[in-house]
Amino acid sequence: MNTAEHSSANDLVDMELHCVTCGARLYLSVPQAEAVIASLERTGAAILICICGQAQLIRRKLYKRHA
Repeated sequence: MNTAEHSSANDLVDMELHCVTCGARLYLSVPQAEAVIASLERTGAAILICICGQAQLIRRKLYKRHA
């Protein structure tokens, strides 16, 4: 399934996070969300910026498997 076929630039992705400064819920457009996912996959981290200007570093959570 191609994201471009089923979404528009106006579609938003709920990041399920709140800004630590103003408490606003963080949403991204689909192209921005794809860039955040790519950054998380490549580097393990990404930066989200709230409408109030606060930058937040998010990191990929790794789970250890029990053998």
